[in-house]
Amino acid sequence: MNNLKLDALNIEAMHSGRFCLNLTSCINWENFPDYAKAVLELLDGKIEKKTDTFDTRAWEVSIERERFYLTYDDFPIMVSLESLTPKGDLLLSEFKIKIKA
Repeated sequence: MNNLKLDALNIEAMHSGRFCLNLTSCINWENFPDYAKAVLELLDGKIEKKTDTFDTRAWEVSIERERFYLTYDDFPIMVSLESLTPKGDLLLSEFKIKIKA
């Protein structure tokens, strides 16, 4: 069993029409890098590009040859894995099961 904080584990539709897997609202901006690395380790993902601002972090990541954004947003506070493709939308359900294990 992993020790990731998963208080907000839920899949929801985004305004873009894609889906995201919400993970937690208990991580702050400073703790996001360690949390993100733990999530990516669990899902065998890798960081492709980091974009950090004073209130958000949007890291482009690849998992199972699909692209996602692993994001931290401070209003409201949420760490999410955001799908960028139709296949990515489908993979989010598998990721949710894997993360909960």
